[in-house]
Formats: sequence, C-alpha cells, structure tokens
Amino acid sequence: MSNQPSMVTPITMESPLGARMLIDGREVDYYCGTSYFCLHGHPEVIDAACAATRTFGMGPGTLARMQVYADLQQRLRQWFAADEVVYMISGYSSPMALLQGLQDDFDVVFIDAATHYSALDAVPTLGKPVHPFRHADPDSLAEELARHLRPGQRPVIVTDGVFPSSGRLAPLADYREVMAPYEGALLCIDDSHGVGVLGESGRGSLQHAGLEGAGNYLAGTLSKAFGALGGVVPADAALAEKIARKAMILRGASPAPPGLAAAAATSLRILQSRPEMRSSLRSNVKHIRDGLRKLGFDVADTPVPIVTIAGEVDLEGLRDRLAERDIIVKLTPARGYSDAADVATLRIAVFSEHSPAQINRLLAVMAELL
Repeated sequence: MSNQPSMVTPITMESPLGARMLIDGREVDYYCGTSYFCLHGHPEVIDAACAATRTFGMGPGTLARMQVYADLQQRLRQWFAADEVVYMISGYSSPMALLQGLQDDFDVVFIDAATHYSALDAVPTLGKPVHPFRHADPDSLAEELARHLRPGQRPVIVTDGVFPSSGRLAPLADYREVMAPYEGALLCIDDSHGVGVLGESGRGSLQHAGLEGAGNYLAGTLSKAFGALGGVVPADAALAEKIARKAMILRGASPAPPGLAAAAATSLRILQSRPEMRSSLRSNVKHIRDGLRKLGFDVADTPVPIVTIAGEVDLEGLRDRLAERDIIVKLTPARGYSDAADVATLRIAVFSEHSPAQINRLLAVMAELL
C-alpha cells in the first residue's frame, strides 16, 4: 500500500472542478459532485463570467434589468423549448417558486419520503395538507391518494426526477398512471440532476419519460450540468405570471450576479453547439455502469451519471485506498443525505470529460482492491 496519507473529507480544491484536477496538492481523477460536463472550469465559461462582471459589476443591487439576464433568458427558452423560463438566485429555491406559483391549482400535497430538502422546505409554505409516500413506490402513492383525497380535491405529487445521492430515477410514468383517475392531478419534480443530462435534447426527466405537457412541471438548477448558478422553472406565460405574483423570492431576493448569468448562457451555447459532449457523457455512463456490474455490483441500466454501490465491502477503506491511487470518490454515510440508503454507500459521478482510460483505471484499481 502507498505511504501517501489517506485523502478523506473534507478535501481542498486547488483548481477548477473537472475530471482531472488538483486537490490537496495532488493531481487526481475526480468522480464526485455534479459537474457532469465539467463546465464549471471551462475557459469560455470563466471568460464570459469575468467579462460580464467587468461590464456590469457584481449585480444591480435591485430588480433592475440588465442585458445579460435577457441573453440568458433567450438561451434558456431555446434549451427548454418554453415560452418563458423563470430564473432566480438559487436552484434550491426553484421548487418553492414552482409550487407557490401553482398553489391555487391543487388542494393536497403528496411527496416522496426521500425528496430533496429543497422541496421539503417548500411544502410548509403552501398551507396545504401534506402526505408522504414510500420512496419511489407507485403502489404507496396509490394507497395515499385513495386514503387522503376527498371527492373533487386535486393532488400535486412532488418528487425528485433524479435522486442526488443514489442516482435513482423516479418512476414518473408509473406515477402518472396512478394519478390518472384524479382530475386535475399535477406532477412537480425537482429535476436539478436531470436537466442538461436526460432526455433526447437534455430537457430532463420529463422529456426522458415522455411526459412533457400540461400538468407536468419541473424546477431545476444551473449549478450542476450547466456549470453556473441559479434556479429555473420552464413555463408558459400563464405559469410565469403566477410565479411572479405568488413566489416572493422573485420580489424579495436579488438576482444571481451578472457574471453567473453570463456563465450559464455560455454553458448553454457550448452544449448546444457541441452535441458530442452529451454523447460522450452517455458513453461514459454506460462504460462505468457495465464495468461495475462486471465487478459484481447491482447497478441499474440508466443514463444517469450518478452511480451508487453497496454490499459486503469495506467502503470506507475502499474510498481511502482509491484516494491513495489519486482516484477520488465519495462515501455517503447511512442516511447521510435526503435520499441516502440506510447503509453506507459509495457514490461515483462520471463526467463527459472522463477519458475511457480514466474509467478503465478506476475499474481496474477497484478490481484489484476488492
């Protein structure tokens, strides 16, 4: 075993986030976090952020307009094929803005028990009855709907699209089937880990599930796949108006700094002009999932770039020994995050910019250490 000290959390990043980066003075292969296209460190994104900051400063200090926000809005409309995309300071606040905008359109909230904190924090602001259902379980949702809905009441189902710790895809099509008997039923998802990644053109989990359309809504972030900052809610004009009128964050919070809006617009342009980045991510996801299955792990066949493994393995020791080989993965403690399992798991995030050789090295070292 190497004489180098074990690299454990917390780690100190000393370069832009990427598939290969500098951490604690060492060049490492990095398989943590959420920068699925490594746009957080892309030179064009950084240049755009710097140029907009020099032009506009750190922000308007109020709700005044700046051209940089209009430029981002145009890019967002193109990406999401939406009439409007409501943009706000934080992805964490986007489920709250969506649900507050829709609050007159439903009567009872049904929420996946493992849904992200952002939605859990949003729900109490609605003043509606709330009923959890078992994680990713359509049968449990059906039972809760039957138990708690009175005639004429309209439900909203709240869930993540992609769960951030496990990488599990919510069974959205199954939920819609369960919801079919209930007129006016709404589906609202926090799709922070789906937008940019899933769907034929990257519009997220609803597109992936074939559920884009009336009654199905998403809230997302620009801080993960898109390498910047800010919350987004794709909308038609009516929903955008409702959100503007009912979600106080749009009145009471400053917008994201102009540099981050410019960074997001540039990230969107790069992804739109370089479809091979999304192709590379899909290929890398398949590569790592196939490889982990060959090592004996139970890994689902999905396009999600988050892979979680568990089993009769010393995962903490495996994490540390990988770090000694300059390969960084994340250990999630039991119940250590909103959707984390009841046992410790190893979370591996693969990016479009990981080379096949990097992934092969990760798999080979894991095979040697197991």
